[in-house]
Amino acid sequence: MIETRRPGLAHACAAVLRRDLTLAWRLRGDMVLPVLYALIVTSLFPFALGPENALLRRIAGGVVLVTILLAMLLAMDAMFRSDIEDGSLEQLMLAPQPLAVMLGMKILAHWLATALPLIVVAPLLAGMLHLPATVIPVLLAALLLATPLLSLLGGILVALTAGTRRSGMLLALMLLPLCVPVVIFAAGALAAAQEGLPWIAPIAWLGAALVLAVVLAPLACAAALRIALDS
Repeated sequence: MIETRRPGLAHACAAVLRRDLTLAWRLRGDMVLPVLYALIVTSLFPFALGPENALLRRIAGGVVLVTILLAMLLAMDAMFRSDIEDGSLEQLMLAPQPLAVMLGMKILAHWLATALPLIVVAPLLAGMLHLPATVIPVLLAALLLATPLLSLLGGILVALTAGTRRSGMLLALMLLPLCVPVVIFAAGALAAAQEGLPWIAPIAWLGAALVLAVVLAPLACAAALRIALDS
């Protein structure tokens, strides 16, 4: 009798990550939309507030940060949409691997396809608003911590609203209050860097929140998904 070996956890994680990234690349037009949104919104601020460099420099960090976080909301609703439509999530729930780990890989793939392009163009957005070059590394550090934290929090809410029609507005309403602490700490680090003050403490708080979310968010996401799909 021939026994079939079940794939290991690392192999299954790599397979899920590779599959989601391949699907995202095939639909790369959807990856461009958040970047275009961020570029358009950022370019409107000099027209609305005037070309005064001092004013633009003062608000540049907060504008870029909030614009990128809002751009991520555009694609947040699609995190599990295709998997629900083709039944992949039900198969994932029946897989021998832990569901929380598999969902963590899917959240990671969504972050790589959605937030990473926004982080790449963040220096360009900051330059459009005359953000000092010395503050750009702080901006990138804040985004590298804030965007995955937002993706993990969004994954829980997307799982809660899985299967509901037109859940985009509901998701945005639930996620925006959770964004407030993230924005406060990230903007605080940018403001401190612009004033020449120590900015490590807000970044450290973001890092601590991210570590906590990496551990707990996939578990909460798996539980929420089981509740949503069983109801």
